[in-house]
Amino acid sequence: MIYGLFAALGWGLADFFAHLAGRRLGSLMAVLIGQALALVGITAIFFASGYGLSSLAGWWWLVAINGIVAMSAYALHYHALELGPVSVVSPIGAGYAVVGVLLAIVLLGERPGGLAMIGIGCSIVGAVLVSTDLQAMRAGLRQHPPGLWWAVGSAIGFGVAGFTLGVVSQESGIWQVATVASRWAMVLAFAPLAIARRGEFARLRTATAMGVAFALLAGATDILGVGSYSAGAEAGSLSIVLAASAVFPLIAVLLSHVTLHERLATNQYVGIAFVVLGLLLLGLGS
Repeated sequence: MIYGLFAALGWGLADFFAHLAGRRLGSLMAVLIGQALALVGITAIFFASGYGLSSLAGWWWLVAINGIVAMSAYALHYHALELGPVSVVSPIGAGYAVVGVLLAIVLLGERPGGLAMIGIGCSIVGAVLVSTDLQAMRAGLRQHPPGLWWAVGSAIGFGVAGFTLGVVSQESGIWQVATVASRWAMVLAFAPLAIARRGEFARLRTATAMGVAFALLAGATDILGVGSYSAGAEAGSLSIVLAASAVFPLIAVLLSHVTLHERLATNQYVGIAFVVLGLLLLGLGS
């Protein structure tokens, strides 16, 4: 569970910095700059570990699937944000852990105890409540925003990507190997999209140093998230790590509240309580 919490910390910080970078650079440039740094950092960690890629023998097909699915999930998520309101897209995306946990239970035969299952449910519900203003979400759903089904697709994609990365980490037994292979596969899968939208690179000419700095910070904290998640999947129960990592919206929301003075809705306070309760039950039941 501790690894999952560190993953949530990394991804929550990455989400916050990516949000700030996206305002200044656009979403595609922000994610490309951040992921480029993450790729360099994760590759450096891999070489420093001294391990080779031989532990992935027989699992390259799953690494390829992970890269393609992760890239698709990112693309769907950003497209959903372009089409629909954040109040609808964000909470749906936070539900990715439901997909990953179900896959771990069905395909891996994981059977968390009763307390852990309740904790998983509370953590996921809390993450969804924290990530949106419920009144704004209901209004958005009534209007059937065009980004709705893209958001559902991204949540499914992130859930499958998280599950497959966890399996590769467990099967290879070396999280550094699984992480670097997964990230390279994702970046290679991203290449066609970057080429297709290469016209947006012109925005870099007018980019501010602050925008680039925020994008680099997003990439640096993403290293913490992915590395911690992979290490946790290697060391323990994938369903528990998935549930603990799903609370990352709490980090981004609290940072926005403190630094950007964004007001919290009543349901967000309830969500925080659910997250805390869920994590306590996860700790007691795992």
